[in-house]
Amino acid sequence: MLHSTTTDNVAPPVQNYIRTCKHRSHTGFLTNRPSAAIGTVIAMVAGQFLAPGEVFAQEKKSPVSFTKIQDLSPDTKPLNRPIRQKWAIVIAVGKFKDKRMNNDQFIDKAAKKFHSYLLSEKGGRFQPDHVKLLLNDDATQQNIATSLSPSWLGTLAGPDDLVVVYIATQGFPTTDGNSWLCSYNTALDNIYGTCVSMQSIMKTLKDQVKSDRVVLILESPYSGSANLLGARELTSNYSLDLNKVVLGHGYMLLCSAKPDQAIRGTRFSENLTVALLQNDGKISLPDAFEKAKENTQTDALNEGRKQTPVLKSDWSGADLTLGAPVLEQLAMLPESVRNFLGAESHYLKASRLMGAGDLTAAISEYEAAVATDPSYSDALADYGVALALQGKWKDAVQQLKQAVTLKPNDSLYRANYARVLDALGQTVECRRELEKAYNLNPKDRVILCALADKTISAGDVHSAIGLLQDALDMYPNMASLHDRLGFALSASGNFNDAYQHIEKAVQLDPALVSARLNMGSLLATKGDLQPAIVQYREAIKLAPSNVDAHMLLSKVLEKTSDVAEARDELVKFIELLPAGDARRAAAQAHLDQINASTP
Repeated sequence: MLHSTTTDNVAPPVQNYIRTCKHRSHTGFLTNRPSAAIGTVIAMVAGQFLAPGEVFAQEKKSPVSFTKIQDLSPDTKPLNRPIRQKWAIVIAVGKFKDKRMNNDQFIDKAAKKFHSYLLSEKGGRFQPDHVKLLLNDDATQQNIATSLSPSWLGTLAGPDDLVVVYIATQGFPTTDGNSWLCSYNTALDNIYGTCVSMQSIMKTLKDQVKSDRVVLILESPYSGSANLLGARELTSNYSLDLNKVVLGHGYMLLCSAKPDQAIRGTRFSENLTVALLQNDGKISLPDAFEKAKENTQTDALNEGRKQTPVLKSDWSGADLTLGAPVLEQLAMLPESVRNFLGAESHYLKASRLMGAGDLTAAISEYEAAVATDPSYSDALADYGVALALQGKWKDAVQQLKQAVTLKPNDSLYRANYARVLDALGQTVECRRELEKAYNLNPKDRVILCALADKTISAGDVHSAIGLLQDALDMYPNMASLHDRLGFALSASGNFNDAYQHIEKAVQLDPALVSARLNMGSLLATKGDLQPAIVQYREAIKLAPSNVDAHMLLSKVLEKTSDVAEARDELVKFIELLPAGDARRAAAQAHLDQINASTP
């Protein structure tokens, strides 16, 4: 009997894949521009040589400037439109839920300075209610996505508005040119499921934000934290490669370093903030960038390293000045946004209470958030998870179902919904939701493993093996994945490959209880009973209350004719079984049989 891996080694395997947007609990909840080639062809045609005599056939340039036909289109926007409104989101994480990621780079402090610049009357001149600050534990993966969506920025920013998005956090560039930015709740054993991709941020801005004047400022020090839990080496680069970012028209992206430069700290954003304050905030952004770039390069050289900030732009018209006055002042935000902000205040309180372990108070705040804004999907989803933690599965499923209805493309919602459906015995529906979650985010390790568990239970072992191999491609040194794959391979009858993966799991993590149990079971299957006993005893040392370890050890000891010790382990197994466990009757009957046959 082999055992599927779980997060805490002893909990049932299905319990390790449900998450909240912010906190993991002990229960298992995870609380187009033309191509360069085309441009080259155009340049060659425009610059070709004229045949002899053709030069005299060229028309002389007229001193009169004629209107181009396309300029007569009512949809054509003038290049130098005044800014009607200005909106900004400042996102920064300097302190993470996983303390291993904290490195005292003062990212959050630099973000506060930029935030102050935006609000200053001698700086950015942004209205206070036009600037959203997500700092540290407020900057979760879900909160970042929601703030960029129609709940806030997507509704507020109009075609003639200016949008500034400032992001400062650790990052993991990837080989496909994408870059994953760390949210507060980044899980190092599931970075693709808990970080925010630069690609998704760009897509959200293009799809949801109506403005075509968007400035992104990215301060993303390289983080080596991904290597802590066995992730594959992501890329040889350290920062975002702007050459692989497709900008929208009117977009400007400022990055703190070239892709091959590993940076630490917040030199660039601090220098940029200082530069933007010059001339009472009325310095152009390109000029401010050049000053910040020069100062950053000098600072880096003084520290014995290289750092060259980079700017990429698809901007038309006069140089942008962030501190330029707006055309009009907005007296009041739209009612839908006011409702969202009111609900958000309750939601953020609830999230902090969840982190502090005060589930009852958290639920009260979630209820207030949902009452204030019934369409706040994040609040509904986390409220459902909180109810599930109380064992109120039927109430939980209603909240999560509503969240999924409001936001059907959220893989996290669907994974949590699946967990609750599973608890209610709706196995088919559970697997269906997991499949949808996987299709939305095939890189989420937790979803991959949960779906693999369900496919194994459904008898589709080969599909499970494929899913786990995909996960191992991303995390080749993660012991739990090798153990899980070994379990699936053994279920398919491939014991040789199963043994190799489980052996690798034990090497990577000698304290992984399920790997010890699976190793013992494979050895017992091969007839190597004494080595199997060693593995089972090691599992019991690691987890004395693991009922399966005692049961498996009892069976192998009985095969070696060590009946007395086999009986002792069986007694221990029965004592540890929870009330109502269906195995109790058979175990007691076997114990009675042993007692009857033993003097």
